[in-house]
Amino acid sequence: MIGDRILIVCTANMIRSPFVAGLLSSRLPAVGQGGLVVESAGTAARPGGTADEGATALGRTYGLALENHRSRRLGDGMLRTGDTVLCAERAHRRVVLDLRPDLIASVFTIREFARLVDGSRRRAAGWRDLVEDAARGRLGARYAPEEDEDMVDPVGGSPTMWLEFERQATQAVSTILGAVSALPTSGGGASTPSLFVTRREYRERRALAVADRRPAGRG
Repeated sequence: MIGDRILIVCTANMIRSPFVAGLLSSRLPAVGQGGLVVESAGTAARPGGTADEGATALGRTYGLALENHRSRRLGDGMLRTGDTVLCAERAHRRVVLDLRPDLIASVFTIREFARLVDGSRRRAAGWRDLVEDAARGRLGARYAPEEDEDMVDPVGGSPTMWLEFERQATQAVSTILGAVSALPTSGGGASTPSLFVTRREYRERRALAVADRRPAGRG
């Protein structure tokens, strides 16, 4: 049975997984799914390491405080029955399934999961249904090339590579949040997702929020 924990996995748990986990966890309450727990880990992480400076700077532009992040190494004791595991690459997915083959129906790459939930046609009643829909959709999906499933690793890369990572990560998270926003909320009504596809949109919305909080000027 699918539980309420989402585990984001990359290699070192210093860039991709903390950034994606931060985006998801910070936006889920806005779409009525604050009960979902989002964590991250790395298949070859050194426990206790800090986030990469580039990831910290990028996170800051989206309102994330990744300075407090500490890396964790993925192990079989960390994985629980019912976890949904979203991996940066197919290679990470294989590592997860080597540790816990029983999770096969709830382990995806991040971009794969976004594509599958975006194409879902059935009205899901909750996160569990959404994950099960994605698993069923994968069975009938055409083979996708690796470059469409994996998320680029920008470590040591050029500014262009970092921009591509940002694009892939924010696009996938926005798609997932869009699917989640259609789920029934605990309040019984539809929620309005707070999706920041680009850093410009985040800054514009932040500026508007600050303006709304300013006291009215003297007439």
